[in-house]
Amino acid sequence: MSRLNLHVLQQQLADHLSQTKWAEQVQDLAILAHGEANVIFRLNPTTLVRVAVNTPNQRFGGKAQLVTRFEHQILTYLQGTDIGHTLLRAQLQPPADFPYTYLVTSYLVGEPLDYSSTHLRQAAETLARLHRLPQMGYPVVSLLPTVPVLEQPLIQFYRESQSYAQPYLDSPQADPEIVGMLQALLAKAAERLQQESRLADYPHRCLVHSDHTAENWVINPQRACLIDWEWAEVGSPAGDLGHFLSPLTVRRRQNHRLTAADRAEFLQHYYAALDNPDLAGRIQQHFAAFGVYPAVRSLCWTAGYWITANLWYAEDNSPSSQERLARFQRSRQQFPELWQEIMDWFAD
Repeated sequence: MSRLNLHVLQQQLADHLSQTKWAEQVQDLAILAHGEANVIFRLNPTTLVRVAVNTPNQRFGGKAQLVTRFEHQILTYLQGTDIGHTLLRAQLQPPADFPYTYLVTSYLVGEPLDYSSTHLRQAAETLARLHRLPQMGYPVVSLLPTVPVLEQPLIQFYRESQSYAQPYLDSPQADPEIVGMLQALLAKAAERLQQESRLADYPHRCLVHSDHTAENWVINPQRACLIDWEWAEVGSPAGDLGHFLSPLTVRRRQNHRLTAADRAEFLQHYYAALDNPDLAGRIQQHFAAFGVYPAVRSLCWTAGYWITANLWYAEDNSPSSQERLARFQRSRQQFPELWQEIMDWFAD
């Protein structure tokens, strides 16, 4: 990814678009963002071009064009819901004169999530709208098999947590105090695995976004929208709620902390916005059983990443690498506090 020349890519895209039926509309093309999977260009005032240049997770098998197909499937499913971008055009195979696939979508006006009372209410309403789509005539079967189904999420998240923590647990540089915290956290998660049956007793599956960093929300006075769906899956809505409320997710917003009152307010707005008491009751059961596991997985990933990231960045003196190392050091300092919040969540 670091070897990608963005200016060359911009010129290649401009040349390609100038030969399409959109040629007369290509007045201004500028780089807007560079994410894990896509380089995003602003095309004129109201349009985006999302060029897939990388694969952020194993589900895509190293084939960037599968990212475009995946997002195309999701945005097609979400058409008319106002939950995300409006899909305008898709290039699902690399054309002869451009080496990548891309989507053309609407441009969303707004700002990232700031966890204010207004933003929490808007985000809760959007997630409720997303999670009740199967009851509104949007069957999840239309997402299959492109979007994976998360079976037995408690067990899967627990196993992934073990795997993520292992590099730290095996490291000779590991702090014994943090090792003890990780072991206690995994033990607590293991004790709760029998709660998996509650999800089957109160069934509900829907599309879940699964990556609720502040930058993946675009919020304006009219609505809150979700962007960047590369980690989406079909599964329990509690996965979204847990990731949204995870202290690790929240800390990424300028080291913000979400109070107990904020959490309660968010959940109150969410359950009310479902506008379906039976569905709200089902999802409450899911959240009670599964909601904490995204936070467990994130904390274990953080500890393991201290080891793997040091291998990658310690000898790199570039500003970006040094900034990453500084961020890892901050996460070490916060670790006991984050751990305690998650342990308290188990108690709740």
